[in-house]
Amino acid sequence: MLEAAERIFGERGYQGTSMDDVAAEVGVSKPLIYQYYGSKDGLFLACLARLRAQLLETVSDAVMAATDAEDALYAGFVAWFQFLDDHPQAWSVLIDEGMLSTNPAAGPAAAATDEVRAAFIELISAMVRMNLPPGRTADNDEIEIIAQSISGATERLAIWRSRVPAPPTPEKVARTLQDLLWQGLQTLSTT
Repeated sequence: MLEAAERIFGERGYQGTSMDDVAAEVGVSKPLIYQYYGSKDGLFLACLARLRAQLLETVSDAVMAATDAEDALYAGFVAWFQFLDDHPQAWSVLIDEGMLSTNPAAGPAAAATDEVRAAFIELISAMVRMNLPPGRTADNDEIEIIAQSISGATERLAIWRSRVPAPPTPEKVARTLQDLLWQGLQTLSTT
C-alpha cells in the first residue's frame, strides 16, 4: 500500500491524490486503507515517515563511513542525490508544495514535511560541529546558518535536477557542491 501511495502522491501531489486512486492501484477497498491509516493525512504521514527513515539512514550511513570531514560532505551529498534518483517519487512526496506549513489546509502532513527538513538540518549541524578544528568554539548561529544554507542548496539542486532532461550525475553535483562549500567551511578554522 505504501509503495503505491508514495508513487501516486509523488506523481499527483497531495491535493491531486485520492484514497480511491490508492485503493484502485493496490486492488483493495477504500475502507481497508482507512482501517490501516485512518485518513489521507494518515496515509501521507506513513509514506513520509518511511521515506524519511530510508533517506536519513542512507545519508547517515554514507557520512559515517567517510574517512574525514571533506569525504563525509561529499559522501553525504552523493547519497542524497542518488537516493532521489533511485526513488524519483520520493522527492515529490518529501517536498510537496501543498504540504508547506504556510498552507493552512495542509494540516499535520505539513508539520511532518517540516520535520524531515529539520532532521536533515540537525544532521548537517552535527556534522559541522563534529568537524570544527580543535579549540574552535562552536557559534550556534553560525552553525545554523551553515546548515540551513546547505539544506537549501541541496533542495534547490534536487528540484533543478528533476526538471532538466539530462541532469548531471549525483557524483558530479556532489563534487561541485562539495568543492564550493568546502572552501567556505575551511574558513571556520580561522574565525
